[in-house]
Amino acid sequence: MKQLHGGEDYQGEREDMERERANATGIKPLKPWELLADKSQRWSVFTVIIISSAQQLNGINAIYFYTDYVFAEAGIPFDIIKYVTVGTGACECLTALTCVVGAYYGLLIESLGRRVLIIGGYSLMALWCICFTLTLTFQNFSSWMPYLSMVCVFAFILSFGLGPGGVTSILITELFTQTTRPAAYMIGGSMKWLSFFFIGMVFPFIVNGLQQYCFLAFLLVCVVVATFIFFVVPETKNKTFLEIQTEFHSKDRAKLTAATGSDLLLPTSL
Repeated sequence: MKQLHGGEDYQGEREDMERERANATGIKPLKPWELLADKSQRWSVFTVIIISSAQQLNGINAIYFYTDYVFAEAGIPFDIIKYVTVGTGACECLTALTCVVGAYYGLLIESLGRRVLIIGGYSLMALWCICFTLTLTFQNFSSWMPYLSMVCVFAFILSFGLGPGGVTSILITELFTQTTRPAAYMIGGSMKWLSFFFIGMVFPFIVNGLQQYCFLAFLLVCVVVATFIFFVVPETKNKTFLEIQTEFHSKDRAKLTAATGSDLLLPTSL
């Protein structure tokens, strides 16, 4: 921690970890099925299921799986597609380096916060879905239209990497404490793999059914998830894990109070 945060700046994070450890003393870590059945964690678990599934269902894997087909349908000449495919890989590498290695992104995520980046990422992806649909629809309008489709795909990949691709895992970590975090990661990982398999199998049928409008399905996913995060997920920047969990518990209590008309306390592990 000293190496990561410096000789003095690590103390605050260390104290947060110590408080979280002390708060979890005597509490048995939950298994995935126990976490799913815990009513006090339902908003946190529901959020993990939504953002983990959306990370795979937002269209990014459809592009990766069927890159050649997507660009061929966009009107890119066959002899150029192999170079364009390299461009998609370069965009992915650029966003990966920015998210994982780049110190600049570390400053960006701390200054803007998680909500801004993930909502902004999904919003931009929705915008590029609209633009890509328009360029596919009018690809015969001009000789440069297919290359505009290519730009939309590159922008879509970059928007994913700088938003959902880089922030989703961080959110899963911050929405849970030490006793629930391993189970949350198992649930999130399971949803990612199931969604990954689903989109790989279903996308050809989406293309056959919707043709040039196929990316409108991903537009819907991006809009729904961005709206959900805007209304449900709190900003986690500069908050401890316990503060974030308490905020989700407050949502549960408010919902229950509105439904029953009385101020009931939900049982929690805190």
